[in-house]
Amino acid sequence: MTDLRLAAEGVFWTIQGEGHLAGCPMAFVRLAGCDVGCAGCDTDYRFVESVASDEVVERVLKVTPDSVVSPWAWITGGEPTLQSIAPLCRALQARGYRVAVASAGERPLTPPVEWVSLSPHRPGRLRQRFGHELKIVPGLHTESDLDALRAEAETADVWFRYVQPLAGDIDSLEKCLAFINDNPNWCLSEQHHKRWRVP
Repeated sequence: MTDLRLAAEGVFWTIQGEGHLAGCPMAFVRLAGCDVGCAGCDTDYRFVESVASDEVVERVLKVTPDSVVSPWAWITGGEPTLQSIAPLCRALQARGYRVAVASAGERPLTPPVEWVSLSPHRPGRLRQRFGHELKIVPGLHTESDLDALRAEAETADVWFRYVQPLAGDIDSLEKCLAFINDNPNWCLSEQHHKRWRVP
């Protein structure tokens, strides 16, 4: 199977802290590398080790509690679409996992997955036209970029659209609240895991 480049922490069990699935326990697979490079990024996606995807599946199985029925596996980064994740997605699904992928959406996602979470960061680069949820984050972008991202997001076929403040950033929260006031078809998300103190 394909080797994958894992970031710090690599594979771990936690509670999803953002978006529509917030509060759901799940296994995370954190991949290394990102070609977006947002100034306010809070994630350590530096390369730590190269691991075969079947070994990644074994690690996911190991961290998942035995009592969990129909577990989620959330593939994130960095930017997962920089690597060949289709074999990993299929292998996880074969073991009974529902697979979610978080991406900036700058490359089309080819593997069949149960959940696509998009977080576009650079206007004009959204290539993944379908997603279950889409989040933009005031505070990571200029005002003009935020307007451009909103306009582009509203042309995509997504179930849920969220605006999400940077954790602990009052200015970002105020921008989100003003954004929702002007765009009532969007919802407010939050980085709950920061308050919960989980990975």
